Amino acid sequence: MSSKVSLKEVLDNRKTILALDRSGLFKDELQFSENLRKAIEHVKAFKLPDKVSFRNCTIRYGDVKNVVFAGMGGSAIVGDFVKDWVEDKVKVPLETVRGYHLPAYVGEDTLVFLISYSGNTEETLSCMLGAVKNCCKIVSISSNGALKRVTEALGLPLIGLPKMAAARASLPYLFAPLPYLLVKLKILSMEMVDKEMSDAKDMVSKLAREFAIDVSFEKNLAKQLAYQIFGTVPIIYSFGPYRSVGLRFKTQVNENCKLPARFDAFPELNHNEIMGWEASKQVTKHYTLILLRSPEETPEVKTRIDVLKKKFFEKKARSVIELEAKGENLLARMFNLFFTADMISMYLSVLYRRDPVASQTFQLLKYEVTERLRSLEKLEQKILKLASD
Repeated sequence: MSSKVSLKEVLDNRKTILALDRSGLFKDELQFSENLRKAIEHVKAFKLPDKVSFRNCTIRYGDVKNVVFAGMGGSAIVGDFVKDWVEDKVKVPLETVRGYHLPAYVGEDTLVFLISYSGNTEETLSCMLGAVKNCCKIVSISSNGALKRVTEALGLPLIGLPKMAAARASLPYLFAPLPYLLVKLKILSMEMVDKEMSDAKDMVSKLAREFAIDVSFEKNLAKQLAYQIFGTVPIIYSFGPYRSVGLRFKTQVNENCKLPARFDAFPELNHNEIMGWEASKQVTKHYTLILLRSPEETPEVKTRIDVLKKKFFEKKARSVIELEAKGENLLARMFNLFFTADMISMYLSVLYRRDPVASQTFQLLKYEVTERLRSLEKLEQKILKLASD
């Protein structure tokens, strides 16, 4: 399977693809639009309680002064998506926390979304402990595990998730609750959220048809770009509100293909990252540069990207790919790029003959760190004891 022709044939071989994808990640990805529809219906019917009391806390779900999205990996990226999408539309600060501790400013006026697909993410459970200590307005989003157990034990609102092939495939169910709950709390406009979510759903539905396994290489852009990237290290650059999309692209390559990838964003990369392109072509010839372009680029940023592309990138990288964001509004354009990136990474995993879900590293961390230290068990006990004292 070393010739270029045979690689193209692999991408059109449904049997080979499904044999590699033992967990059904392709199916979940290609059903994204339908899953998003279901997630929207579910959260619209979800009712936040007026208040929840435990220990010396009485949590009232209103009058939010700041919002924190606490999660890791594929669960955390949805907080970044929301922040990039609505940051210029809201008057309260939004922050994503990837780690064990919430910021010192959190308190009774802070809305904390605890997001963990599995419910057994120890960093997120540690943030739960901090949120309980500070009597924050807590909403958990999880399918199972310790996070679900402690949330239910405390009587706090929980949005359940269906079983999916992997946390990253559950993005529709992780993402949809966030803007609609911000609507319920009068932070976002229902009219804006409904319109842009509908457009984003339609955008992904269209792309899923174009990128389906049975669409041949000659007509399938995701397959073509996976083929172009194969054998190189992807370097992904984005701008402004597409920062989270670029990060998602990088992590999808990491997780689906088990490959290194880099990500950075304009204009910050002009002040540091760009110096790396002065390296010898013996190094940079192993890179494929992927530029995520958008109508939001200011003249200054657009000019910088175009100059660097001509003077550096096209001369140094093995190839340069430009993906232009398409759609009627920002969320549709973000989803246009991120879903295209998702499908590129899926087909790239096929070329590398990788199961996109299986991971030796995650198993090692689970058994050699989390279970050996009994981290989850200890955190769960601390939260329940704190709430009952």
